Amino acid sequence: MKNLVQTLLLSSVAALFVSCNISTSAPEPIGYTPDGECTIGWFDTKTQEQLDSLRTFCDTIFVRRVVDIYKDTVYDDTLITSNEKYTSFIYFDRYTEKSDTLTQITAEKSGDSGPCGSVPIYCNLDSSDVEKTFNCSQAGICYMYNLADDIATSSAQVATVRLPDMHYDSTVIVVNTVCSEPGFRCVRDTVFHDVFHTTLRTIARDTTFLNYGPTAWTDYVPAINAPAFDTATFRKALDTLDTQKPIFGIDTLFSGYTITVDGLPDWASNNTKCTTVDSSRICIYQDILRPISMLTTYPTLYNKKPFYLWNNLESPLEKDTLITWKLRYRYSGGHNFEGNRDSLEITTLFKGI
Repeated sequence: MKNLVQTLLLSSVAALFVSCNISTSAPEPIGYTPDGECTIGWFDTKTQEQLDSLRTFCDTIFVRRVVDIYKDTVYDDTLITSNEKYTSFIYFDRYTEKSDTLTQITAEKSGDSGPCGSVPIYCNLDSSDVEKTFNCSQAGICYMYNLADDIATSSAQVATVRLPDMHYDSTVIVVNTVCSEPGFRCVRDTVFHDVFHTTLRTIARDTTFLNYGPTAWTDYVPAINAPAFDTATFRKALDTLDTQKPIFGIDTLFSGYTITVDGLPDWASNNTKCTTVDSSRICIYQDILRPISMLTTYPTLYNKKPFYLWNNLESPLEKDTLITWKLRYRYSGGHNFEGNRDSLEITTLFKGI
């Protein structure tokens, strides 16, 4: 009987030993680690498929929220200084007859673009002449600054980041709403920072004053735009014209504006000259092609050119003729200003024989 009890007792211990070995040799669930495979962020968004994928190897999915706590230890402020170069000069506006000052970031080379409202300016200094002069230019194209993704992009290439729509996409699950469901556990990590300080950012401006101030490089002042169109002089000179003269006697009109005429007969043209050769009428059409610049320049060009009307009559008019017509003028020198284009209605007496 004693042997039988010993045998049963030994069998029970052996069975218990085997049972313990079986339970401890089974794979254990992955525990919580801040960067573990079974951890997702509090503000993450996951689809049901993504959550089911985690469940295949995670008994518990940990939803982690990090809380930063700053201690009251105060340290010196951090000062970060960035250097920016600026160019500043006075310019004269021919149209308004007033001076103004321009101060802008200095460009490394001509044509450099920048954010709209802050396009850099490039200046070329010339001291080869008796007077020190300079010319400056700004790019005519700028780009907008996209605050959403903190990337400066041109208007032709805008980067867009799209996030899942929480309101209309039923497949998206907001992570912080699943903590009460089985298989999820919300944890909070507290991170202590033994520092409390302020980072100050300043900009050190190094400005080059080209034509004013105690460090001015020169006293030269560039001019922009065109002066107001001299309507009085043109009306007076075009009041009466002589059909017996090659250009109707016009020899006093000069302007930097581009001028076209509308309403005059073919025998009075400002861009076509006709002659008779062996009883044949030959007309030469004069067209001036001007390059289009994408730069705004200081100074802008204002080169005066003579204005006249070609007399294409084969013979003078037999009697005086009164014609009312329009003279159109415009200036396209790189700066837009009020009054850079308009028209005059003129009545001209073309005198005959």
